Amino acid sequence: MKKILLLPLLLCLFLTACQDDEADTGPQETTIDVEVRKEVKASSGSIKREPAKAIIHIWPAEDRDFDVEASGSDIHIGSLYDKNSGEYKSAKYGSVGDHMNEPIEPGKYFVYVVLMKSSQSGSLAYSYKYFDIKDGETLELKKTFSHDVPSETFEAWDKNQ
Repeated sequence: MKKILLLPLLLCLFLTACQDDEADTGPQETTIDVEVRKEVKASSGSIKREPAKAIIHIWPAEDRDFDVEASGSDIHIGSLYDKNSGEYKSAKYGSVGDHMNEPIEPGKYFVYVVLMKSSQSGSLAYSYKYFDIKDGETLELKKTFSHDVPSETFEAWDKNQ
């Protein structure tokens, strides 16, 4: 008789132990991943890509028309001039280093990258672009500066891709 009572109990235990353990992950997080590199020319003439220290700023760009030149050096501290409003806007996301990975809200954005000041060529070279990111997307943006980019000059984002 005890065996008959034990059998339904074991069956219930087995069925509950075999339930799907995967939890509903819900909506995916929206993430921006920015990577900065610079080409380095070896004495042999070969060129390799290495991580480059930089300042990375990102601004929301819905209904905005940013002017990098009008911003002057204020852009290095995260303040960018918007021609539509006639005001300076503060960066919403930022990082110092060769990489930035941040959760971000979906929408239109403007990214600005400037190499750190150094004695090497390319010091304070910069690049920027507008981009859109969708809900649940992980967007990878990679900027590789040329080995011969002059200091304090603009280089198109898509060069060296």
